[in-house]
Amino acid sequence: MYDRLGGIVRLMHDSLGEINCDNALTAASSQIVAVQDRLEYVASLTERAATKVLNTLDEGMPAQDALAAAGRAMEARWDALFTGELSVDQFKQLADDSRQFARTVAAAGEAEKARLLDIMMAQDFQDITGQLITKVVALTQTVEHELAELLRDNAPPGVRDKFMPKQLMQGPSVPSVALDQHNVDGLLDDLGF
Repeated sequence: MYDRLGGIVRLMHDSLGEINCDNALTAASSQIVAVQDRLEYVASLTERAATKVLNTLDEGMPAQDALAAAGRAMEARWDALFTGELSVDQFKQLADDSRQFARTVAAAGEAEKARLLDIMMAQDFQDITGQLITKVVALTQTVEHELAELLRDNAPPGVRDKFMPKQLMQGPSVPSVALDQHNVDGLLDDLGF
């Protein structure tokens, strides 16, 4: 497979050189390097965002567990009051503890809001990565189209005629005569690839 791939790349390079397309090959090569750099950047952004989200969740979970446990304990004390199990002094202490718990819940809510904002901000990579991925897809489609056109133009006559666009006189371009994915698959099959 390696030898065959190397042969194909050599053939493509030589063919492009013969038809004076070295500049196109150089441009495509530099675009591919730029695409690789962009994909590495996308990977680093998504890794950084995932790490930020997981760290923020790790920070928030114990605080939420502690708040839930304190709430359950407070509820049990109030249940004891309503069943008549608490003295007046214990009721006064419960009332004071309830006020403190309300302050704790308010502070915990603000802290949780800040953590949620951090998680939301960590997702800002999506806009950047979406744009980069769109560019990578467009470049990939362009390279595929150009390679398919090169194959079609240099195919044996019987295969070439099957995939050559119909000659049109004048007028606007017609999408139905362009190579679509089905045509590319057929061309590659007919050429033995």
